[in-house]
Formats: sequence, structure tokens, C-alpha cells
Amino acid sequence: MTRRSTGAPVRTCVGCRATGPRSALLRVVAVEDGAGTPVLVVDVARRMPGRGAWLHLDPGCLELATRRRAFGRALRLQGAPDATGVAEHLEHQLTASGAPTSTVDEGSGLEADGDPMSTHR
Repeated sequence: MTRRSTGAPVRTCVGCRATGPRSALLRVVAVEDGAGTPVLVVDVARRMPGRGAWLHLDPGCLELATRRRAFGRALRLQGAPDATGVAEHLEHQLTASGAPTSTVDEGSGLEADGDPMSTHR
């Protein structure tokens, strides 16, 4: 018997390692700047070529991913890419929308969209 999944595609945040619907996460890709060093950019349309890493709209997740060097591993890069563009995008998104700084509801154990964070049901 083949098991089919229903609903939206699920992705894993490289910062907190929690899963969530693709629509609730940012896709981040690496592009080379003029000097040939990798720079992280947010793929707003989710159509840029190459490997992508997924990140919650939470500065804490960005900080965790940067501290753990998760972008380099997820995107298969040598060294740590520059993430200032992603930080600026997050800051702009959070101030423009007035959204809370976390996508996780701390008290309930549920993500902001109501899905449980655990894979055990």
C-alpha cells in the first residue's frame, strides 16, 4: 500500500530544524557577488535556480542558522556565506507587516499556523 501525503508541501527550517508549510518559510539561495564570494539572497518568487535552504520569518532562526553554519551545509558551500541580505529582508518584512517576531506559539507547542511541531502524532 502506497502512502500519499495530502496538503501543502512541508519544509524544514535550517535554523530551528522545525518543519512547516512551504508557504510559511523563506527560500534562501546563494549567489556569487562580483568578487566570487557567496552571498545569501531571499528567493521571494521561489523560482531561482540552484539549491535552496528554508528559514522561518524569525530573526532567532536566522541567528541559529548562522551560528551553526547551517547555510553552508544546506547549500553545499565552502565557508560561511554572507547573510546580511537575509537579515535586512527579515527586518523589513517584520516591521512592514507588524508581525510578531516569532512564528512559533511558545505556550501551546503549536506553530503559528496551528500545526504541531512534533512529527509524532
